[in-house]
Amino acid sequence: MPPIESLESSAQPINNNWYLLTVRSKKREVFLKYLKFAIEQNKLEELVLDIKIPQDSVYEDMVLLNLSNFKTASTYLQKVECFQNIERKPLQSEQVNRMLGIK
Repeated sequence: MPPIESLESSAQPINNNWYLLTVRSKKREVFLKYLKFAIEQNKLEELVLDIKIPQDSVYEDMVLLNLSNFKTASTYLQKVECFQNIERKPLQSEQVNRMLGIK
């Protein structure tokens, strides 16, 4: 069993709902621009908590998103230019760390 991590003292609980999202081939940077614009326009900062780019080149058409509510976020994401698909189940933290190059 992995060791239990202690929560840092903060007002917000730590959310580990990382989802793997795929975008159209070679369009990740374009997607990220549109996504950031959509977050600002629709005030989605509490819905999309964090955005990470996987390190390895095999993930070149993928983005990791930390979401507070999958269902709501999914409806907004489908409207973002270059969006293709989002995995329905959150990734385990080991998978996220491996994709980000964290050991």
